[in-house]
Amino acid sequence: MAVKAVRQRLDPARRSELILEKALELFAETHYSIVTVRDIARHCGINVGLIYHYFDNKEHLFRSALAHAIGQLVADYERRRREASDPFAGIAAWLDTHAAVAPTTITRMVKIMADYAALGARDSETDAIVAGFYRREQDLLEETLRRGIAAGVFRAVDVEKTARVIGRQLDGIFHASASRGEDRIAQDIEELREFIGYVLRGPGESPGRG
Repeated sequence: MAVKAVRQRLDPARRSELILEKALELFAETHYSIVTVRDIARHCGINVGLIYHYFDNKEHLFRSALAHAIGQLVADYERRRREASDPFAGIAAWLDTHAAVAPTTITRMVKIMADYAALGARDSETDAIVAGFYRREQDLLEETLRRGIAAGVFRAVDVEKTARVIGRQLDGIFHASASRGEDRIAQDIEELREFIGYVLRGPGESPGRG
């Protein structure tokens, strides 16, 4: 007698996380504007009604998936930051986080943010999520740069401008990878680390990892 397979029952938090991860994957594979909630349900292997149990609509799911990806990035950085031994290691922690989660989370996050930015319509809640991410990046880089300058391990630089350049260079690495089809994110981040070390520590100083 054949035994019918029993679908594993997940707790609500884990089920919601699974939906967010699958939605992020699908949004990155296909343009956000043409993905439907039914597509996402099929991708998750669940009934479409279950998605509406957790999320009001596609826009709510999109915002939640983006926030979920950012949360994963920040959590990885906070873990690395706690182990940082000096200011340069603090900056390196941000770079290492991008390199570590690049193959999945950040690459997908950059793709859906670019697709969203290309849309004519704007959503204030989504805009706030994106702006909050970049504000956090700017703040953490500025704080680390100021500590390094105060400790005498960094040269005096324009803190705000330098933090912004680092953030933009990181963005450029991921956008270049997508547009050129090159699989060299890790190498580009390592080269950025060396360049930052040169700018902050001067010629002849080893860029190191902190």
